Amino acid sequence: MIIEHASINWQIHIPNKVKTLVLGSFNPSNPNNNTDYYYGRSSNYFWKTIANLLGKNEDYFCGNYERKIEVMDKYEFCFLDLISDINITGFNEMHEISFKDQKIFTEYSDSVLFTSNTNFQGGKINVIRNYNQNILNFINDYSPKRIIHTLGNNTIDLNFNTKWKENNLGLNGFQGFISTIIENCEYFEQISYSPSGRAVRVGGHDYFQNLRTWIQQNLEINL
Repeated sequence: MIIEHASINWQIHIPNKVKTLVLGSFNPSNPNNNTDYYYGRSSNYFWKTIANLLGKNEDYFCGNYERKIEVMDKYEFCFLDLISDINITGFNEMHEISFKDQKIFTEYSDSVLFTSNTNFQGGKINVIRNYNQNILNFINDYSPKRIIHTLGNNTIDLNFNTKWKENNLGLNGFQGFISTIIENCEYFEQISYSPSGRAVRVGGHDYFQNLRTWIQQNLEINL
């Protein structure tokens, strides 16, 4: 069972000039709960933080594609995700659907996305990731000033070592793909904060303030 990226439902916007490319992990296409754009879920703090920086209500960008485009153009940033699609294999179709609904569509955890083999409801599930090669094309075409990622430093540490390496896949594995991106870009920011609702809730006030400063500096939002 292949789960496509939610971007198949979006009109992808790229500013005329790109200073910052923001990389995430994977946003699954869910016909019952699709978002309007990257980080578009109401529980996510990426757009809430930008609204806060601009002195707007935290829901200023929620469900408003035009406002997102306006601020992307002004501050010259855009998005891509590292995974273009995933392929789930279980012992039958219902097993795969159950895993998809619970683990991918509901829990939405990177630990699930990046674990190749796991036990689920008494059977094995295999998850294969197809990494987004368009990132390399984008770097070549637009030459962004910097790349940042929102996976957090527990997933990609300050030395760019990935939590899930997939070394047996070489350049086609997670560590190999990240290393290739770094080799081809002008600057890859070491520090990362996840804007997920869970990360902000667990981290508390200090975490949000650090996330706010990180986004402000990397998107060059002048206060």
